[in-house]
Amino acid sequence: MKDNNLPYKRRLTKQRKIILDILKKDYSHPTAEQVYNKVKKIFPSVSLGTIYRNLSFLSNIDLVKELKFPGQVSRFDGQKKEHDHFTCNICKNISDIPKYPLMDSHIKKYGKYSVGNFTLNYSGICKKCKNKKPCVKIFKK
Repeated sequence: MKDNNLPYKRRLTKQRKIILDILKKDYSHPTAEQVYNKVKKIFPSVSLGTIYRNLSFLSNIDLVKELKFPGQVSRFDGQKKEHDHFTCNICKNISDIPKYPLMDSHIKKYGKYSVGNFTLNYSGICKKCKNKKPCVKIFKK
C-alpha cells in the first residue's frame, strides 16, 4: 500500500497503517508497549522492535506525536488537531485539552524571537484522583 501524500514518499506499510489506526482511535496516549499489545491482536507476528521503529518513523514524519514527560516512558498521540496535554501526578493518565491561544501582543513582546509553535504541558490532579486519600506505607523496623 503506497500513499504518495506521505513525506519522503515512504510506504505506508501494513504495520504502519495498523499503528496509525490504533493511535487515531486511542485517546489514552499509549506507550510503545501498549501499542504493541494492541497490534499483536491484529498482526500476531509483529515484534516489539518493529513497533518502536515504526513509531519513531511515524513520529519523524509528524503523523504521530511522541510525548516525553519527566519520569515517564514516551507516550504516543495520533490526534492531528492541535492541542495541549494534562498529566495527572497521581495516576499518570494524560488527557487532551484545548490549545491555549497565544495572542499576537504576547509574540510582539518577544520581538527577537520568531515563534512558530509552542506546547504547554499541564500537570496536577485529575477529577478521578482529586478525592483519593494519600497512600501512606508504614515501615516497621
